[in-house]
Amino acid sequence: MAEVYLIYRVTPSKSDVNYEELKNEIKKALEPKYRVDKVDEEDIGFGIKAIRVYIRMPEESEEHSSDEVENILSGIEGIGSIELEYFTRLGF
Repeated sequence: MAEVYLIYRVTPSKSDVNYEELKNEIKKALEPKYRVDKVDEEDIGFGIKAIRVYIRMPEESEEHSSDEVENILSGIEGIGSIELEYFTRLGF
């Protein structure tokens, strides 16, 4: 079965956020339903960072969707914006 790989860019709602706590909250909210391969940080400037979330999910599943991922992420306190940066199909 093929999978879909998604990369989201998450921007915190305020600059004084604890990035490690926010990354842990993101992983806890998505797993185990979604496979989170990696969560890392990207410097934007002036001490502000964005968080990138790398997610795998089954391609053909009514239980998994990018809309649901975005709803889960938007429900986490401390997240200001969510942007789907990249998606691709894995497998044949």
